[in-house]
Amino acid sequence: MKPGDLIRSGWWIVVAAAAVSMVVAVWVVRLPRDGTAGGPRPFVLEPCLVDPDEVVRAMAPDGLVALTDPATLTPAEVDRRNESERGKLLVPSDRVVGVDLGGERRAYPLRLLRWHEVVNDVVGGRAVAVASSPLSGSLAVWDRTIDGRTLELGVSGRLLDSTTLMYDRRPDGGASSLWHQLTGQAIAGPLAGRRLRPMPAEIATWGRWRTAHPDTTVLAPDPGSLPLYKRDPYHSYRGSDVLRFPVDPLPPAGALARKDPVAIVTADNLDAAFPLRYLADAVGSARGTWVAPIGERVYRIHFDADEGTVAAEPNDPGDDPPAVRLASWFAWYAAHPDTVPLP
Repeated sequence: MKPGDLIRSGWWIVVAAAAVSMVVAVWVVRLPRDGTAGGPRPFVLEPCLVDPDEVVRAMAPDGLVALTDPATLTPAEVDRRNESERGKLLVPSDRVVGVDLGGERRAYPLRLLRWHEVVNDVVGGRAVAVASSPLSGSLAVWDRTIDGRTLELGVSGRLLDSTTLMYDRRPDGGASSLWHQLTGQAIAGPLAGRRLRPMPAEIATWGRWRTAHPDTTVLAPDPGSLPLYKRDPYHSYRGSDVLRFPVDPLPPAGALARKDPVAIVTADNLDAAFPLRYLADAVGSARGTWVAPIGERVYRIHFDADEGTVAAEPNDPGDDPPAVRLASWFAWYAAHPDTVPLP
């Protein structure tokens, strides 16, 4: 795959990468009113759980190419690549999404995820989708099995409230559903209303994850995308309160800024939202541990507000680990406006 294969008509991200200090060029196209969208596969908007006009087009379908069954590296191989190539693949302070399932550990560097947004993988025998939505600051790991069928998810090029909408690739040529990257819900198409199951995950620095899990493997770079990985088109975006796409509703003005990172810890089918800023205030330090009940169980939430990292574990070692997601406050609020941030 060549780097140019990732660039499709209407792809504003490349403009931002070429001139970070400039206003991002955006081509937003409303979805056709007939309920379908163009691209290699149809996205059917009937039924649709949201107003179709709220779904906007930011790029062509597969404008960012999701990975499926990707190659991996060992930590030793990462070290060798760091030494032999110009520009390091991973340094200790780089953030990763860590997955620990069935006795197998794997790390997904954010600098790679932002250029693919979805990685379809199998870890510990579980088919998962590691999903990133840089515009909404959202990171999530999903069980991609529905009714015994393993979904292969791609990047639809569509957004809802500035959050990526994924689509399920249909090998039979049938209509695809659109899946909200942060909530895991199919918002349109044949599977509208169904939800993916969030999986345990950790947002960590590479140094900390590697120390805790020396047997980990790491998502390997796609060879054709190497020049892209050196760019960060979202650097200036993260540093401002400006949103590039419509979001409704927006959170009311208050102690939290729109893009403040919020950890969502899910246990017993309950979602609890913990802004990292609030956790830091509660413990009196940017880094620490907060103990909180979710449903009938108690969990320890480990965080570093400066790093933007978070992990959670049950207080009782016999309990199952909770699922953990991370997102900007505006994105979680748009999907769950009745949220009361904790603690």
